[in-house]
Amino acid sequence: MTIFKWENHSNCLQGAFFKDEEFGKYFITEKTNVRIELSERVNLETEGQNVSITMDPKGNCSFHITNIGNKIMYVFALEESFVLNGDWITLDDIGLNSTFPLFNGADVLEALAGICCLPNGNFICGNVQDYITAIEQICKKYPNKEYFFRGHYYYKYALVPSLYRKKQYFDNENFMYMDFKTQFYNELSNKKYIEILTTMQHYKMPTRLLDTTSNPLVALYMACDKPNNYKSMNYGIGEVIMMKEDSKNVKYSDSNATTLLSCLAVLETDYKQELYEKIMESLDKNDPSIYRNSLAYRRFVAEVNNELPVFDESFFTPEVLLKPRHVKVGMINERIIAQSGNFILFGLCNYQTGEYVKLDTVTKERIFIVHRDYILKQLEMLNINAGTMYPDKDHHSVAIIKSYE
Repeated sequence: MTIFKWENHSNCLQGAFFKDEEFGKYFITEKTNVRIELSERVNLETEGQNVSITMDPKGNCSFHITNIGNKIMYVFALEESFVLNGDWITLDDIGLNSTFPLFNGADVLEALAGICCLPNGNFICGNVQDYITAIEQICKKYPNKEYFFRGHYYYKYALVPSLYRKKQYFDNENFMYMDFKTQFYNELSNKKYIEILTTMQHYKMPTRLLDTTSNPLVALYMACDKPNNYKSMNYGIGEVIMMKEDSKNVKYSDSNATTLLSCLAVLETDYKQELYEKIMESLDKNDPSIYRNSLAYRRFVAEVNNELPVFDESFFTPEVLLKPRHVKVGMINERIIAQSGNFILFGLCNYQTGEYVKLDTVTKERIFIVHRDYILKQLEMLNINAGTMYPDKDHHSVAIIKSYE
């Protein structure tokens, strides 16, 4: 890792270039007691190499001052196009309590949280106030849309439903579905496909549903609340993903598109794979007869007819089975009500390779979350805690105990 010297009149500070795919590119100085007046051009010098960056509005960086305890750090936020003929450092290079001489990972996260709106368009927030400000800024960019939020504890967690996380899950989706329905037959025998999937999701069964919420504070809580089975990572960084969608593309639990997607859960994996391949071939060759004449499609229609006896195949377009959809479900249990819960319902994928069609129907904004213990205390003052998010006796007990700790 290369350490640069920042020469500014009579003052000299050391710094390093930092780069991260999610957070962007920066030049960050050591912590100092010195407050420095900036000139329009800043020269960074190191042995055998000169680097020059130019301040906004003419150039390719913006400047921020962050207080780290009783010290000051100077942070230059660089454009993505900035090229360095030298060594960048990353979060993997500097741990939270690293011996790197200039700063550690915790210092970097503190500095970035002070910026809040990162140059690459993402956000990083360390308190509820900044988080709400970030939400407001995103809403102004995309007015007249419906917004859905998902919070998770680790910022590199993939936006994928539990069914796709293990091969043995999606290989046996239909068996798990039928086993669950058989165990609770009296309760579920007259329920729709989506209602059974929602119930399975509630009891932590692997499904093709991905939880979302219409309440941004609920998503923030989920990004801060440590899961019971969480394995320790290097950095305490959570994430809230904010998704916008046109109202016409949002489905309801009673819609035909929801029925078509949810009934895939009862098809054997071989049929789903064949149906996926035939649809992709049909779209490639612009020939609907390829999938319509397949045994997998006839099997699919038979399942659809169980819930839609008057299903009109002439209105069916195969693309509906490939695109994940935001679904607003009925308030069927206390947890969905408490969490303002909705789902993303996933469709067909290539089961042989484990690939799935990504969320190309929505625009995703990323908000990284740090200082999570502090945020949980703020949310507690807003009556958002384990007891209100999970309205059962076990979680209420946990909330009560924590309030006395």
